[in-house]
Amino acid sequence: MEILVIQLLRLQNEEHFKFQTDFRGLVDQFTPTALGIEALYAGYLPFYANEEEALDVIGKSSLTKELTDADNLRDTTFSGLAGTVNSATKHYKAEVRASAARLQVVFNNYGNVAIKSYDKETVAIYQLVIDLQESYAADITALNLNEWVAELKAQNTAFNNIKTTRFTEDSNKTSLKMKVERSNVDEKYRAIVKRINALIEINGEAGYKNFVAELNSRITACNNTIAQREGRNAKAAESTKTSEIPKD
Repeated sequence: MEILVIQLLRLQNEEHFKFQTDFRGLVDQFTPTALGIEALYAGYLPFYANEEEALDVIGKSSLTKELTDADNLRDTTFSGLAGTVNSATKHYKAEVRASAARLQVVFNNYGNVAIKSYDKETVAIYQLVIDLQESYAADITALNLNEWVAELKAQNTAFNNIKTTRFTEDSNKTSLKMKVERSNVDEKYRAIVKRINALIEINGEAGYKNFVAELNSRITACNNTIAQREGRNAKAAESTKTSEIPKD
């Protein structure tokens, strides 16, 4: 028995905070002392409070959703591009594997840019695209990723345009804080989960099974919500793509 993995980065802001609130409620219910996480939980609470404050302010800006959607779009494209490169390292053609291996070094160097603050992510994607299109053009072509890279560049530019032209200085700072605070909360949450899973391994399931069952039910619900949303988005994208095919 162990706590399931939840796809925290793919939750929308409100979903993310709701899950963290449910998690906090369960810890309070079963008590940090009984769970053996007193110090870790004490370190988690200030970041939870910061996320709550950031979400409250963000909710007052009608323009924030547009920026968040644009950021989520480029995050998804980056993840898909990185995943495609990783998969290609197992390609049956040696030359494709070689190209993928060279590109994998580049992606490893940049890391997961999706968890960076807005401005840092914009710069990272900008530099990544330059590297891919200039220094690794042949490898990108070998993996048929030119359209992926061009789309990532376009989405990054679109995000930066929205941020530059449509948001006030205050709302920019608030949006930046939300992404940072979410990352901080996630780090503390994962540390707690790691500790509880380890304690289950050491002490046995008896003292944790009810807590884990309750938490896992919420994790499953969140993961199902993500899967359903992404399924609808993929279906809509495919429908749009089909409708754009010219008829004879």
